[in-house]
Amino acid sequence: MTAVPPDAASRPSPPLVEHPLMGYAIRPGSFHDHQTSTYTLAETAVREGRFADAADLGRYTVREAVEAHELYRDWIAEIPVYLRRHGLPEAEIAAECARVEALVALPGGRRFDPEAGWAAYLAGIEAFATACAAGRSDIALAFLEGAREIWRDTHDRKCDWVYGLLDVAARRLGEGCIGDLWDVLMAPMYEYYGRYDVDVHPWPRSFELLMQIALEALRGHLSGPGRRGDIEVFEEPDRWGMRFDPCGSGGRTYRDDPEAGVGPRMEPPFNYAVTTEEHDWAWNKKGVCLYCAHCCELMERVPIKKFGYPARVVDPPTWPEGRAGQKCTWYVYKDPSLVPDEIYRRVGERKPAVLGGRARATAAGGEA
Repeated sequence: MTAVPPDAASRPSPPLVEHPLMGYAIRPGSFHDHQTSTYTLAETAVREGRFADAADLGRYTVREAVEAHELYRDWIAEIPVYLRRHGLPEAEIAAECARVEALVALPGGRRFDPEAGWAAYLAGIEAFATACAAGRSDIALAFLEGAREIWRDTHDRKCDWVYGLLDVAARRLGEGCIGDLWDVLMAPMYEYYGRYDVDVHPWPRSFELLMQIALEALRGHLSGPGRRGDIEVFEEPDRWGMRFDPCGSGGRTYRDDPEAGVGPRMEPPFNYAVTTEEHDWAWNKKGVCLYCAHCCELMERVPIKKFGYPARVVDPPTWPEGRAGQKCTWYVYKDPSLVPDEIYRRVGERKPAVLGGRARATAAGGEA
């Protein structure tokens, strides 16, 4: 037996630990331990004089944010290509893109440069880490809050840019194109989701990844009150849930935005569209934000088609009820066989008798 140092029990836990499935260091603890903003944990570490831990946590916020940064960058470039391929004249695409860019412009009408915003956020985090190394608490806290606000502003403008281009597609090509457009944009992600097939990996492995990735990403989107990255995590007999008040990406678009000084994106000056008809790719609900619809395709419909069950189940807000504070909720079932039939019906599918990609492939072959 390895001897345990007498002071081991009193040593604080490291702020990040290697996760064998994620492939890098993440925050430790139970799912409940992951509901607090990483910015809050970093601030606490500064105030307690744990400066090395604080710097590690500050840098971890970049890990949380990077997926949103990269996806928005790619989608902003790819949606105009989709419009072009579907016959929208080049001059009209240019005019629409210019209109959307004007909506997300910086104060005074200055052009918004998302890469410059991302670089400023990274610089702010490094300035925070440098102040931590010097033991400068007040300066460190100011840099951390400044970096968070830079990321929030950059993130939200990029998300609004994506939503604005989706609005263009819906108005110019018809609302029904949005499901197909998301399928084009998320094709690489669909391939990635193949690892959640029970015929590829056992469900406990997938369950762990689906929870951890969601918790990390939705903190990165700065969900929750004050846009700090707080998430409500709860357990029920058959599933775990994550609730966002609001979701920092789509959910915030339904609400007044005190940080930016504007209202919901469905109202002027944006006037972005929501679903006006029922579609399988939007839970057959009216009033769904066109951006939010990607969660239905990515986490429910496509996994059901590929391996017979949703990866996550989403209860989204809708417009106009969402303005009053509807929360978006995600669920991950402890066993995919426990997903109710209604979840399948609401996206135009039927629960299969046998789960797994092999069974779905066989069924598809028989139908052909």
